[in-house]
Amino acid sequence: MPFLQNIDIGRVLITIPIILLSVAIHEFAHCWMTYRLGDDTPRQQGRVTLNPLAHLDPLGTVMIVMTSITGFGIGWGKAAVFNPYNFRNPARDRMITAIAGPISNLLQMLVWGGLCALFLAFGFYGGVKVCAIGVIINAVLAIFNLLPVYPLDGHHIASYLLPQPFKSIVEHPMGMLVLLFLLFTGKLEIVLLPLLNIGYLATMYLVGLN
Repeated sequence: MPFLQNIDIGRVLITIPIILLSVAIHEFAHCWMTYRLGDDTPRQQGRVTLNPLAHLDPLGTVMIVMTSITGFGIGWGKAAVFNPYNFRNPARDRMITAIAGPISNLLQMLVWGGLCALFLAFGFYGGVKVCAIGVIINAVLAIFNLLPVYPLDGHHIASYLLPQPFKSIVEHPMGMLVLLFLLFTGKLEIVLLPLLNIGYLATMYLVGLN
């Protein structure tokens, strides 16, 4: 098939496992924080575990694999379900639960960056390439999910922090259509790329690769 000739198989084989792992840890962070804040729902669903299979959505996983082959992987994990009525402070705890996911990606960026520095010190340049991809993937996940658009994590955070007149805007389901429009028209890159570059450079600076 002609289109397969231009596919970097090595990149695909590196990208897919890193995306799946990063998404699984992201969803685990939501579930773990939800449980720690008093809602037992994730534990009842078997989601307070680092087992990636507990956090990967079948369709979302297929999307990650297919889009990794044809371009940059796009997909989703199994949504972390919570019952806000079990929280001690529903509004605040909903926000904390939401931000736990992107924070997990920021921590993963530092881990991948640290491994990148280690491999570079030993001259293992293949490992450097893998770890650099890990930094980039988690930077994308963190920044993308922090966008204040429904249904991303950022809309929960913005809903808590913004004054009342703006809450209904960020909570509106129409935000999903805006998100899809930005995604499929390429406009989203205008927002993400500068932030992605900052995140990547900041990570490399923190691990001593400035």
